[in-house]
This record gives sequence, structure tokens and C-alpha cells, in this order.
Amino acid sequence: MRHRARASRRRAALAATAALALGASAGCRPRSAPSDGGVPADAAELTAPDRRAHYRYPAAPGSFVDLIADAAPSVVAIRATTPVKSGPAGMFPGAREPTSDVALGTGFLIEHRGVYVLTNDHIAAAAPELEVVLHDGSTVRAAVVGRDPTLDVALLSIDVPRLTPLTLGDSDQLEVGEWVIALGDAFGDEVTASAGIVQSTGRSASASLYGGPAGLYRTFLQTDADIHRGNSGGPLIDTAGQVVGMAVAPSDRPGELGFAIPSKRIAEILDALHDYGTVARAYLGALVQQVTPELATQLGLPEPTGAVVTEVQAASPAVRAGLRPGDVILRWDDKPVDHRNLPGLVAMTTIGKKINVTVFRSGGTIVLPVVLDKAPG
Repeated sequence: MRHRARASRRRAALAATAALALGASAGCRPRSAPSDGGVPADAAELTAPDRRAHYRYPAAPGSFVDLIADAAPSVVAIRATTPVKSGPAGMFPGAREPTSDVALGTGFLIEHRGVYVLTNDHIAAAAPELEVVLHDGSTVRAAVVGRDPTLDVALLSIDVPRLTPLTLGDSDQLEVGEWVIALGDAFGDEVTASAGIVQSTGRSASASLYGGPAGLYRTFLQTDADIHRGNSGGPLIDTAGQVVGMAVAPSDRPGELGFAIPSKRIAEILDALHDYGTVARAYLGALVQQVTPELATQLGLPEPTGAVVTEVQAASPAVRAGLRPGDVILRWDDKPVDHRNLPGLVAMTTIGKKINVTVFRSGGTIVLPVVLDKAPG
């Protein structure tokens, strides 16, 4: 299923790329198709400038016009009820630092036992009272249901019937080079869009199981789609129209990279935000990295699998369990793991619960019982 999903997205991405590359010719279609494959008879005698005036050029095949139009009603603006100084009004050329700005950023509608608004936590924390501007221009009060400052995600509720949510996709299925679109609506008057590709998924980096801001939850999708304060908190969608990330913009300095919180990480905390208003994460106290074929050979592993421990933190659950640098964690509570999924499994494990961890060490496997602590910070 995963390979078929990837193949489907690759075909969609290739089709979009080809259509965009041919947009000047194949994408600019006349209003009525010629019968002989050439210029329509009623315009055959027109000069080139006249033809451009005579024709209507709709969106090129494979463009993102329809995709954006479908998603736009689910994108909302987040505003403060009183002036703030942290809004995005200063983005405009020549603008001064805003002193009476109520705009804060963007959010989007999702379904999770009801329709809610997702946005960045730093946006939700910017003002004591929040408003949401819907696609039709109406403004409603929003209540904060839950906040996760570590992941920079907040869940808001609004009392509006018959809203259309976006679907959360699986960011773990993304590949470098896939098309993504960042949507924003900072001021509640128009949805903006920027397109780019996935530059990095963050899945190949070394992962921290220490917990806190240095953990996996501070790794991001990287994209060259333009992300700034105006679309911070907005959705990053793929070519299937599913949300694969939430835009996060620490500044507006030109040329900086664009980052988004992976949708899989957001999906993992929705229950906690909805039910408890906060997220309590567990931590192991170790640093792990990918097991490459070369490393597997050095360690005596029959195949490159699992996550190799490179460092353990003093007085941590990892030390108490007997984990050592060079150990390869193969299974976490009977679930096969690698360096990509292990930090998430650790973080969402019940604090204080004893689980069994299967480890490869010195040519054989052992099982270590581990009891996790609450992540610091």
C-alpha cells in the first residue's frame, strides 16, 4: 500500500511538472479547440497580439488552480480582539513595525470529533482573546482547546455549523522532490498560495530521545515554498489536497528556508490536545541514528535495521534500563523501529509504564525492560 501510494504521488507530481514545464504552449488552451490541431478558423487571420486578446487562456493542465480553490474555504485567518505588535502587517514593503495590528496569522479547519481550527501555538499565545475570520468574511470568537508549545501547535474551537475541514495526510509518506503548496490568509481577505518542492523530510537526521525542545518534535519538513509570518499556522498541502504539514515562520528575512511541522506529528497529539488541553511526553534519554549498510556490517547485523544508540544521558531511563552506545534498538514494545519512528513511539508511550525493548548487542539480541519518565522542559 505504501509503495502504491508513493507511486501514485510520483505520477501526480510528474504530471504536474510536465504540465508546468509546457505551460507556455500546452497549458494555454484556446476557448474552442481547433478541429485540425492548429489555430481555430475564426482566428486564423489574427496577428499574434490579436490572438492573445481574442482568446481566453484558462489554467494550464496540472496547475494548482483547482487544488487551491478547493482548499481555500478551509483556510482561516487568526486575529486578536485587541491590537498586538507581533502581527504580520510589517511584511509589506516600506511598512513600519505595526503598533495597532490585530492580524496574527493563519489556521485551517480539521475534523477531530468535530470541526476545529489548527494553528501555531505562538499565534494562539499572542493574545488573550482570539477571533477566526472564515472564508466568507464572517468573524467568530475562538476558544483555545489545547496548546503544545514544544511542537508549536494549538487547537481552537469555533461555534459554526457546516464547515468543510481539510484532511490530514501522512507526512511520513512524503519524498524529497514532491510538490507542496503553502496556503495563508493572514488578514482574512484573500487566501495566498506559494508552491515548491519538499527539500527535506527530516527523517534521515539523527534523532534525539532526550525530550524537550531538542527532540524529534523540533525537526521539520523543509520546502522552498515561500513561508512567512502571514501564512504561519497555515496548511502545507500535497497534490492530493491533503495537509502534510503546518507552516511555521520564525522571521521574514529574505532567502531563509521554509519549514513546516509534519502532519504525522500533529496527528499524534490531537487526542491529548482535545481531551487534556496539553501534551505530556515521555523520554528515554538517548540519541540514535540510522543504521546504514556499512554500519550494519561493522556491528554484525544481518541487515541494516533498527536504530543505533550513539549517546545516553546521565541519570536517564536509558541508563537505568542498561542501554549503551552501540546498542541497536530493534523493537519497541513489540513494534519494529528505525531511527525515524522510534522517537515518536517513545514520546507517546505512557509515562511510568514498563515496556520491553529488544536490543541487538554483541552479535545477539536481548530484551531490556524500560520505564520512561516525563520529558523535561
